[in-house]
Amino acid sequence: MKTINLIIAIVVLTTSIAKAQSTRITSYYDVNDKKSYYIAWDVKTGKSVQYYWNGSDHKWDSFEINLPAQPVPGALGNIMFDVYYDHKDGAAYYIAWDTKTGKSIQYYWDGSNHKWSAFEVNLPEKPLPGNTGEVMIKSYYSTEDGQAYYIVYDTNGGKSVQYYWNGSDHKWNAFEINLPAQPLLGK
Repeated sequence: MKTINLIIAIVVLTTSIAKAQSTRITSYYDVNDKKSYYIAWDVKTGKSVQYYWNGSDHKWDSFEINLPAQPVPGALGNIMFDVYYDHKDGAAYYIAWDTKTGKSIQYYWDGSNHKWSAFEVNLPEKPLPGNTGEVMIKSYYSTEDGQAYYIVYDTNGGKSVQYYWNGSDHKWNAFEINLPAQPLLGK
């Protein structure tokens, strides 16, 4: 009987931990309206909710309009998000991606249609060929040159490729020189 109770307790605990680990949160700060914004999402489905600070009610409120419930259609792995704030145009840009393939879609607020829209041009379908672990993406906005950058890396060893927006070609290009293939080893 003790063995059965122990097995049931382990299954319940494991299920609870797995569910708790499926939520992620990221944020950005809008320098124009001097507010923080958060997005929380389920890594299994990609469903997300955005929050902002409501100063008059002294609480966090959620937006009525959020990113698509399936931000990366056909995803095979977990869904992740990152965001960067572009100081030049005063806007936030989200990138959602599939951790198995690296397929990603960038989103921007389309004020004329009052919704989040996907860019027509995104990172390559497989931004990190030959990955053996999960694909992760980190965005960066440089105030020095007014450019956005993405680093795409493999969690199994750290192999990475950095991308920049090439305004002349209207596409994301990979840098020729990147971090070492095994950055923790310096090789």
